[in-house]
Amino acid sequence: MNNYFELFHLPIQLPVDTQQLTLQYQQLQRRYHPDNFATASDSEKMAIIQKSAMINDAYQVLKNPIKAAEYFLSLQGFDVATEQHIIHDADFLMEQFVLREKLDDIESQSNFELLDSFGSEISGRKKDIYNQLLNNISQQDWQSALNQIYKIRYLTRLIEQIEKLQEKQYAL
Repeated sequence: MNNYFELFHLPIQLPVDTQQLTLQYQQLQRRYHPDNFATASDSEKMAIIQKSAMINDAYQVLKNPIKAAEYFLSLQGFDVATEQHIIHDADFLMEQFVLREKLDDIESQSNFELLDSFGSEISGRKKDIYNQLLNNISQQDWQSALNQIYKIRYLTRLIEQIEKLQEKQYAL
């Protein structure tokens, strides 16, 4: 079974029911824990280790809303992991330019409060785009869903930069 949703007996839909995901994960981990197969043959042990690793990988994907959305789109035939995509939304790209300039200004001012506020603003923007993504998926508007994934990636990189600056500032 290669479908992560089926592995955890979940409906193939977003958002993922994380409570059910965690419950199924724990049950599968108990069932396929390598220690339970100490007397098995080497080939059986290897198969169990591989199964356990797949369970862990699947769990990591499905518990992350963005990775779950990318995986969901991959089930629809889109290779979002390697596909090079150009965002043709000029307003969004201009907004990214402005946001990066704003981050540079905040960094030069070394203002904790402004950085935290900016981080919250970007996280909110990312959440809004994620909600648009869910809407696009529910309408099977795959091209718009892909665009939302790529927008989320831009915002994720910006959030990562904000977090690095926060760590740097709080370390001082």
